[in-house]
Amino acid sequence: MMLPIQEVEMILSENEVLSSFVDPGRIFLVFVPEADQDTEKAPMIRINELESHRKDYADDAALTFEVDIQIDLWTKTLKEAHQIQPIIDDLMAKNDFQQYASAFDRDPDIALYRYARRYRATKMIDIQQI
Repeated sequence: MMLPIQEVEMILSENEVLSSFVDPGRIFLVFVPEADQDTEKAPMIRINELESHRKDYADDAALTFEVDIQIDLWTKTLKEAHQIQPIIDDLMAKNDFQQYASAFDRDPDIALYRYARRYRATKMIDIQQI
């Protein structure tokens, strides 16, 4: 069973439309290595899991779990953010993730715009894997 962040990475990195804007090699899990925190290498994406918990029980066994994922998108310009973020939102929605929070700011550490969006999904637990 893949971790939810791995599933999201696969969803994003395998999409041809998104890949035309963001090199799949610029999609990171959990952290962006310092060598890659370079304005010339933008745009880039980071995927983090914020929270996960089991729910929907039957016979004392969890059937599903709810997971919250944050996707940070760093871009050089507002135009890039405006072009890329709807693609990410659409991909996440098509994969049953509902967007519920966002923040837009300028990252002072690397002088790029940062669009942070949070998504939530309920996933089935594969009881064959347990």
